[in-house]
Amino acid sequence: TRSNLSKQSTGIYIQELESQKVVFEHQADHYFMPASNAKLLTFLMANRYLPTRIPNFKYQESADSLFVWGVGDPSFLDPRFENKSLLDVMQASKKTLVLADSDGKIPPFGNGWSWDDYNDDYSAEISALPMYGNLVRFSKKFDKWTVLPSRFGLNAQLNQASPYVQRDRLGNQFSLPSLPSGKIWSQQVPFITSTQLNADLLSDTLHRKVVAVAKPLPASAKTYYSGLLDSLFVPMLHDSDNLIAEQLLLMVGYEKSWGRNASEVIKSLTNQPENAFLKEIKWVDGSGLSRYNLVRPKDLVQVIRKITEEVPAERLTKLLPESGKSGTMKNVHLGNQGAKIWAKSGSFSNTYDLTGIYQTADGMKYLFSVMTNLANQPVSASKKALIEFLGTLDKPNTK
Repeated sequence: TRSNLSKQSTGIYIQELESQKVVFEHQADHYFMPASNAKLLTFLMANRYLPTRIPNFKYQESADSLFVWGVGDPSFLDPRFENKSLLDVMQASKKTLVLADSDGKIPPFGNGWSWDDYNDDYSAEISALPMYGNLVRFSKKFDKWTVLPSRFGLNAQLNQASPYVQRDRLGNQFSLPSLPSGKIWSQQVPFITSTQLNADLLSDTLHRKVVAVAKPLPASAKTYYSGLLDSLFVPMLHDSDNLIAEQLLLMVGYEKSWGRNASEVIKSLTNQPENAFLKEIKWVDGSGLSRYNLVRPKDLVQVIRKITEEVPAERLTKLLPESGKSGTMKNVHLGNQGAKIWAKSGSFSNTYDLTGIYQTADGMKYLFSVMTNLANQPVSASKKALIEFLGTLDKPNTK
């Protein structure tokens, strides 16, 4: 079949799920930037090494103080989750409340991220204790601005020249656009994180002083768990949430004592005997935002195969976006009635990749990875060509 995929750098690897027979490959051993297909690696590792319940934070009590340490959980006070567990524990304590910073060595951004994404909601900072998804939520309704958390409203000013909410690159000062009367607006902007700022935000909410200190995380500290890990996997895989992906990698580092940043955690993961395949690829961050990641289509099919072996089908089909139904695949409509795709997409400028499971109308299942890089055309055009190409799996006799 002739395809528009020939107009860009494309790698393809398609395997029957049951027999493992390779039915089609094209440049399957060439390296490509995976974009958010890297989240499949993060999912595989987080599913292997984290407990089924979310480790929210660690804590230790002395005679007069309650010390708490973040361990990477991204759900705390994010409006999408019902996680107020740390607030509840602090509220119930009569002791001095101390937010401890274990070492302060977590880089806020990944290697190879684009610096000018700092104002965009998909580029929230990585931290030990994310709060509110490390985003400030600005909204304007009835000509009134609302800022959440409200503390950031003190540093927000109207600016005639600003077309949208713009943060100062080096500080938490915000310029608000001067909008026509009656115009409704909402925008989420990352804030610069710090242990002191977290302590101040907690103090605002609890109406009690929370002290920030630098104190190493002791091995004897206890872990507080609440919520199910799958509640983090769904937004990571369905909505391609970058912060959740980065934080899951960090959580693996905390859980296994494998380091405090992506490069340390990935190095430790690569040294595990069951992850020998990682030595063949260049994996540098949890989300795929980095332009340094390099993976081959055949590697990603190996990853999706491991996922199908380790995650029961009933659970996996809920976690992966489904064509015509959910997440980033919701608007993908296949030409073949009865065919389905469960897959993770990945895209940034000039790049669209898709890796997952294709089920034909008669129930035949294939594992596939189609990676397109260096396309001088809109991502939507690459996506359309890719989906059309996958449709040929329902027409095996087409030449």
